[in-house]
Amino acid sequence: MAIKKTNLPLNQLRKEKHLKKIKALLLCLLLNASLLLSQNIINSIDVSGNKNVSKEKILILMKMKPGSQFNEGVLREDIQKIMESGFFSSVSYETVSSEKGIDIKIKVVENPVVKNIYFKGNRIFKTKDLIEFLGINKGDILNEVKLLSGIEKIKEKYKEKQFYFAEVDYDTLEKEDGVVLNLLINEQGRRYVSRIVIEGNKVFSDSQLRRLMKIKQRNMPFIKGTFKPDVFEKDIEAIERFYREKGYLNAKVKGETSVEAKSKGIKIKIEVDEGQRFYLGDIRFEGNILVNEKDLRNKLSLKKKGDVFNRKLADENVRNLALFYMNQGYLKVRVNEIPVIGEKPGVIDLTYFVEPGEVYSAGEIVVRGNYKTKDKVIRREVRISPGDKITTDKLQKSFNALFDLNYFDKVNIYPEFTGEKTANIVVDVEEKAKTGMFLIGGGYSSVNDIVGMVSISQSNFDITSPPKFTGGGQQLSLMAEFGTEIGSYNLSFTEPYFLDKPIWFGTDLYRTRHLWADYTDERTGGALRLGRRWDRASLGFTARIEGITISDMDIPSLIGQEGDYEKHSITGDFVYSALDRKRSPTKGLRSEISLEYAGDVLGGDISFLKPVLEDDIYYPLGRWVFHGKTYAGAVEGIGDTEEIPIYERFFGGGIGTVRGYEERTLGPKDADDHPLGGQAIFAQNFELIYPLYQDILKGVLFFDVGNVWENWDSIDELRKGIGAGIKVVVPFLNAPLEVYYGYALDRKDGEPEGRFHIGMWFGF
Repeated sequence: MAIKKTNLPLNQLRKEKHLKKIKALLLCLLLNASLLLSQNIINSIDVSGNKNVSKEKILILMKMKPGSQFNEGVLREDIQKIMESGFFSSVSYETVSSEKGIDIKIKVVENPVVKNIYFKGNRIFKTKDLIEFLGINKGDILNEVKLLSGIEKIKEKYKEKQFYFAEVDYDTLEKEDGVVLNLLINEQGRRYVSRIVIEGNKVFSDSQLRRLMKIKQRNMPFIKGTFKPDVFEKDIEAIERFYREKGYLNAKVKGETSVEAKSKGIKIKIEVDEGQRFYLGDIRFEGNILVNEKDLRNKLSLKKKGDVFNRKLADENVRNLALFYMNQGYLKVRVNEIPVIGEKPGVIDLTYFVEPGEVYSAGEIVVRGNYKTKDKVIRREVRISPGDKITTDKLQKSFNALFDLNYFDKVNIYPEFTGEKTANIVVDVEEKAKTGMFLIGGGYSSVNDIVGMVSISQSNFDITSPPKFTGGGQQLSLMAEFGTEIGSYNLSFTEPYFLDKPIWFGTDLYRTRHLWADYTDERTGGALRLGRRWDRASLGFTARIEGITISDMDIPSLIGQEGDYEKHSITGDFVYSALDRKRSPTKGLRSEISLEYAGDVLGGDISFLKPVLEDDIYYPLGRWVFHGKTYAGAVEGIGDTEEIPIYERFFGGGIGTVRGYEERTLGPKDADDHPLGGQAIFAQNFELIYPLYQDILKGVLFFDVGNVWENWDSIDELRKGIGAGIKVVVPFLNAPLEVYYGYALDRKDGEPEGRFHIGMWFGF
């Protein structure tokens, strides 16, 4: 056998020998680490003692699982979580190590099974209702966490019934096969406020402060005087806020309650520490204000030196200044109020430090949350285009426009900052489940008597998107009305953004039959509508062709007007609106001027010009809203039409003209007292509106003045009416109910002193 010689140097041989030793050592270390790791791995988790709660339900509560790394701290957290589940009276564990890893053994002692539940002392709620509130039933494992939560829910239900001091205690009776749960309820009855005592007030009287409170003392039969803890807290805040608005910036108000031994009523004690009154001193502006100080001072609500320092107005100052800058595009403006006690005692000087930041321009318009409505339908209502300066005013107008579509339950529009001077406009909406409506309804009005209605409408229609036909922002409706005095059918379609421009295009087909007191008016026709809208104004034109039949004429002098007519007309309509909102406005104005041109070069059997003006103005007066309405119109024959037929004349009386007088009775009459209508009308309504319940129920005081005349040359007296009423709007139907009683101030012989006027429409 040949022996191979190596001629390697001695140092190299030594190096190779050392390398072999290092490799052997590393191999040993890896083997030992692997062995240690395998011994620290969870091999199994076993559960004992459980009878009604499954092992799987317990293991799902744990973070530690077979095959995962063992951690004593995490295991303790798991055991605590099992205990907190409420199903067990005790939980323990032990660990056993082996070559395969660590075995975890968990031992539980279950809570007993609820065999029965008894309530005692309950009168307001039935036992079955209380069991439902409790959330525990016979056969359930007694879960203390769930039990305590259920007891709190029972107390909340009592609070909803104004039993604010109801107490609920419990005990358990152990049986061989479970436990009986006994709940004792002390309802304590409704507590009423027997006395309100105010101490420490010197500047303002007890009655002034009591008027600020919603909680009232029960000293009259019609005053409930119910005590509500949450309302009491708000009353204390209201009194404190009142003082601070009157200049007492350091005023402190404390309230406490006690039960009176004799009456068992609640005595409310309010302690007031009025403190010093403060007045406004000098106002300064610092920082990078960028504009003339005069412009900033004009935005202030509290600004006159020597005025009482009203905390509410001072807060408005900060908001107004911030809005002023944000409407210039400075979306991240900071306005800090720095109050300083002046040289004179009780005087506060104000410094407003302004940091405007950068002007932001719009990047992309990002639409989120819509799954039915097309993006473009939403985007076209946003009053900001990419590249435009972003202002809060435009954001608010965009919100109003989107909300007024009535497609969304929620609308949120805000800037999402993407750079130093740019921000995307994000429109986040929550779509209504349905924008289509099928309505069967009925109603009553003083004009049309009893009316029934069937309507199918889709306010978010899309003619290009079968089979659902939704999401395009178009309007389609088919409606039929029928009743003792009226019958009509109408099919209407409107595209509000024709060719993706703010131009509307629409068409109508209709047939109506109206039985007036002295004649019957039947019409069949169609119309085409085209118009352009701007931010606050719109201009539209309607071309109409109608076939008209007049029959059953009971007015001797007008029997000759019975017969068939054809009417061709074009109506121009201009609307300017600066209302704060379309539904239930509180401020602003709306003006509409229309001019109808019929016949003449358009053809048809009658020719006339009919201008009509309608103005509405709203002005807030505290919680009241003043509403003034003006309605004026005239009609004049042209060409061969010398006498305006009765079906194109104006009639007055009732809602919309002068309340207190019977509908359609004002103006010229024949010898037999038949209303003939007139060629001129004027009416003004002055209303004070008070919200009795949100925007749903409102009270109204009114004064109306107006009349109808043969023509403008024969204008003489104005008829007046005064009265009160209510307006009700059903939100999800947007259906109005109006009831008024008007007193006729200028009644003539044979006319009643006053009358009710009702306009009602409802669905069922």
